[in-house]
Amino acid sequence: MAVVRAWHRPDARRSTGDGGLSIGVAMALFHKESGANRGLAALGFAPDGVGIARVTRVRDAPPVLDACEFVRVPGAGGWGDALAKLSRRHRLGRRDCSIVIEEGAYSLLLVEAPDVPPEELRAAVRWRVRDMIDFHIDDAVIDVFDLPGQKAGGRARMMYVVAARVPRVGEKAELARAAGLRLQVIDIPELAQRNVAACLPEDVAGVALLYLSARSGLITLTRQRTLYLARRIDVGLGEVITEGASAADRKVREWLDTLVVEVQRSLDYYERSFAQPPVANLVIAPLAHMVDGIAGYLGEQLGIAVRLLDLNEIIDSKVPIEVELQAHCFPVIGAALRSEERSL
Repeated sequence: MAVVRAWHRPDARRSTGDGGLSIGVAMALFHKESGANRGLAALGFAPDGVGIARVTRVRDAPPVLDACEFVRVPGAGGWGDALAKLSRRHRLGRRDCSIVIEEGAYSLLLVEAPDVPPEELRAAVRWRVRDMIDFHIDDAVIDVFDLPGQKAGGRARMMYVVAARVPRVGEKAELARAAGLRLQVIDIPELAQRNVAACLPEDVAGVALLYLSARSGLITLTRQRTLYLARRIDVGLGEVITEGASAADRKVREWLDTLVVEVQRSLDYYERSFAQPPVANLVIAPLAHMVDGIAGYLGEQLGIAVRLLDLNEIIDSKVPIEVELQAHCFPVIGAALRSEERSL
């Protein structure tokens, strides 16, 4: 039986109650550090293809990206063959592997933390979120992580709950097993993005990281490796994919104004809700289609420092990663950067 590690970040307070998937894939509430010099491979599935990244870590040295590839396939029916080929080409069967589940396969909910002992936390949260998800609670596997540094003032303590669809998780686990992979972790994009943010110099004082796919966006706010806020936004690059898209174009300007509103909402919520200094930096993840002037416009409107990220700045690689590949593989690179320093 394949063992799938539960979602985790090193500083999260975790529950230890029983729980699991009823499809032969157990959710383990413990984590082991990957072997020295071995690292982690990560897989991700998109409507138009499959992406992989493999990161090797050596103590006191930057992470090394020694494999990164995105293969376009005509729909989900081609995922299995593409993954098998990628596994053979990059020898993924020799590595611990993570799967990043896609948007729609899970819900990330912000809820009031039940006042129960840690060992009862997941069971209590399960009842609390059953009417907040758009699938039956019996088809969900639940995990939680705390929000540190919340301001007082009579507010209830909040926490994040991940509710994943068992059939969707099981489908990805079976694809990995069929490709001969040693699956260790099921991850979500929000925590994968946190891993990238943790490598940024701005993370020391707090940073907002914005990732834009064709259909949507994801904003995370982190400080010193801790994820405080993650928000999905209905703003995607697909709305402005044109040759030479520029902030000077009216349509692009309107799109950018929507981005400004969403980022500002996130910054405002962070300032209201957590006992942390204001975030003064926004980093934009690599874009599959460049929008000229995006950083300058957002910086001017938000009044903070804004820059575009080149992953080559934070990850060593024998061959520099092209921007388009960075954009397609951003979630899996983040998942492959996952590191665990101790068992819980």
